Amino acid sequence: MRYLPIVKLKPGMVLGQDIFNGEGKMLLKRHFILNRKYIDALGKYGFPGVYIDDEFTVGIEIEQVLSPEIRCHTLKMVHDFFLSDDTELNGREQEIEEVVNKIVNEILNDGDVMYNLMNLKAYDDYTYFHSLNVGMIAALIGAHYHMSEEELKILVTAALLHDIGKKFLKIEVLNAKRALTKEEQKIVRKHPKLGYEFLKRNFDFDPSVCEGVLEHHEWNNGEGYPLHKSGEDISIYARIIKIADVYDAMTSKRPYHKELCPADAVEYIMSMNETEFDPETVKIFVKWIAVYPVGCEVKLSDGRRAIVEKNTPDFVLRPVIRVLDSGEVIDLKTDVDARHLTIVGMQN
Repeated sequence: MRYLPIVKLKPGMVLGQDIFNGEGKMLLKRHFILNRKYIDALGKYGFPGVYIDDEFTVGIEIEQVLSPEIRCHTLKMVHDFFLSDDTELNGREQEIEEVVNKIVNEILNDGDVMYNLMNLKAYDDYTYFHSLNVGMIAALIGAHYHMSEEELKILVTAALLHDIGKKFLKIEVLNAKRALTKEEQKIVRKHPKLGYEFLKRNFDFDPSVCEGVLEHHEWNNGEGYPLHKSGEDISIYARIIKIADVYDAMTSKRPYHKELCPADAVEYIMSMNETEFDPETVKIFVKWIAVYPVGCEVKLSDGRRAIVEKNTPDFVLRPVIRVLDSGEVIDLKTDVDARHLTIVGMQN
């Protein structure tokens, strides 16, 4: 399979992955044959691109962090939790615990899986997809931070709920298609504390869950908010959520900015190591997040184009690729004849 932006889809192409909306409902099933009506609908719904299956990419498969069933269940849980009012909170904590247990079990059962996906998220359902993705990325980092199972459950719970305070903000501010005013920025910056207070008031989560939510916008150098904590004074859960939050936000299309490709987002995070981000967290992150995800099209230093076929954790800049014009498979990590060859960027 390969990833294609919506603008490059053509009628007759075959969908390579199931497509869900932010409520966890399936919109289109894998192997569905696209026509112009559905291509236009995907664009209007806000999907930047999708995976397709074709003859050239046969055998290229993405090892997903979570199964489609758990992704679907998590999206629905997050969606319902964000939209529930104070009269609908009974049973929510148990539902969250059940979802978190499933996520942690999958992560622990396949600890070597990388985060290898391009974003398949609907623009209008950003909050729910973002919460899911932050949960997945945080879980991967936490597992390779050698957290215990119980610590991972705390981390994933806080990650899934890190933006819950935004449910108390005006939707027109959150979805403003312009730069926010200074007053609006102050309002948005209240969401960590609002989320913290909401969880403390209504649930019996481990206190570290609430701390992770409260501190996920703190910076390693103390320039974050709301408490201006720094370094190891910041909860380890918040430090991990911070990097997952920023990465997913930067690689997502939003009203006020175009999405970055994974390579550019990773480059930003590396450039802000020790300033915005915790160094140990960055070290783990750059090893397990694919700079060039499987299925994406890349441009090579000799001008050729290729599809990424496989990534390995210690060599994220040197994946296995399949050259488009010839079908040649090159392992940039081990092929001595390809030492001069580099990836210079992703194709849009």
